[in-house]
Amino acid sequence: MNVSLKNGLVSIKLVPGNTVRMEQIRKAILDDAFTPKDAQVVAVGQLVSQGGKFLFKVARTNETFPVLSTLHTSWQKEAGRELTVNGLIAAPGKAVEGGTLQITNVTGKLAK
Repeated sequence: MNVSLKNGLVSIKLVPGNTVRMEQIRKAILDDAFTPKDAQVVAVGQLVSQGGKFLFKVARTNETFPVLSTLHTSWQKEAGRELTVNGLIAAPGKAVEGGTLQITNVTGKLAK
């Protein structure tokens, strides 16, 4: 973990297969009297189409994030497959309590 009070940033790199949930990280930040902001993430999980909208379900934790629509929607064809995505999870309260995920890049498919 790397903390920069000057820049107001925390960088956390978790080992593959971890079960830490975003809400746990945000709680730890709040417990230290700071305000959690947007989080840039690389996560493994599955895109799920539900009622015409997409959710990203994080592997091992089953935590889900609504996926924001963007102009770059090529990732939508990967629904139902396990992927590694880069994206931005909005701070709580901006859209839904857990935050929404804006996918910036799908970096690869994982073998099943």
